[in-house]
Amino acid sequence: MMEKADVVVVGAGPAGSTAAEHAALKGADVVILERREEIGVPVRCGELLPCVSEVRSIFPNSEDLESLFDIPEDLISRELEAVRIWSPKHRLYEIPFLAITTDRDRFDQHLAKKAQEAGATLIRKCECKGVEGDKVLTDDGPISAKVVIGADGPLSRVGRSVGIPRAECLCPAVTAQVKGDFENKCDMYFGSVAPGAYAWIIPKDGGANVGLGVSPRYAKGNVKKYFRGFAESMGFDVGRVSGKFVPMSGPISKTVVGNTLVVGDAAGQIMPVNGGGIPIALICGRIAGKVAAKTALKESSLEMYDTLWKRQVERPLRTGARSKAWADMCWGSNWRLEMAMSILRARRMGKLIRCKSMFP
Repeated sequence: MMEKADVVVVGAGPAGSTAAEHAALKGADVVILERREEIGVPVRCGELLPCVSEVRSIFPNSEDLESLFDIPEDLISRELEAVRIWSPKHRLYEIPFLAITTDRDRFDQHLAKKAQEAGATLIRKCECKGVEGDKVLTDDGPISAKVVIGADGPLSRVGRSVGIPRAECLCPAVTAQVKGDFENKCDMYFGSVAPGAYAWIIPKDGGANVGLGVSPRYAKGNVKKYFRGFAESMGFDVGRVSGKFVPMSGPISKTVVGNTLVVGDAAGQIMPVNGGGIPIALICGRIAGKVAAKTALKESSLEMYDTLWKRQVERPLRTGARSKAWADMCWGSNWRLEMAMSILRARRMGKLIRCKSMFP
């Protein structure tokens, strides 16, 4: 174990590795702590990444997206052209939407490699227990840090240990891989199949990522029960099932306390209407890394992170949270949900999944 560093990043997911890379590029001495032996394993997300044009449409204030979303060709599994939304009565609404799918384990490993090439040190199989002052407590001993970045997910120990609250609404979701031939369109299924959320089929090379989330407020059983029912109804022979919590109530308001900040899922920086988080993790991770390095080198204040990420992504996320709150009124009744979707139709649902105001 290293005894000290300018910046310690907890978690080697997209937000953490991106933060580590850009902190190192700014000249900081950076250490990444990853509790798993193999980065990105098991896969716990839908593995869909919107194309740059879509990200720019969703987050028009974000900066320099081309360099941030320069994805190597070998990491692109499929190119998608549309999202198909299925109502409770299986009425179909198709929305043009450009995206790619990837293998999240290889994608995360790619980002961690970029961080290491920038100069960051990666320590695997090292679990963070919390933060006390300038000490990051781990199961291998403490590390002294000028700045700590918590990129350790929605149940962040880093955030909890310094008094940063978790997102209010955490929805359980599970995912698995299936084999087969699928069109280059993402499918989303709403209604009693996934109360308070949705089920998905996201095409990949030679198969698809299939998953489902629910809201504890509306579900009458655990998420795996709903997933098994959905998989059986579609005739899928699913592989290993992995799960996680997805923060669906919008970003937390304060992401900095003392020498510590949180980013990505740990900050609730997820699109509340669809659970997508990779683009925001990259955008906010870069901001976090740059500000952390400048703070460690006494060129800036860590509070600047709050200002910058909110300037670039907060407004669409708040709009998405309001839309999610409106949609929540329809849950509990397939009839209400069907009626709402017939009123919105594809055009307004396209606005909804892009975190834009649905009306007028």
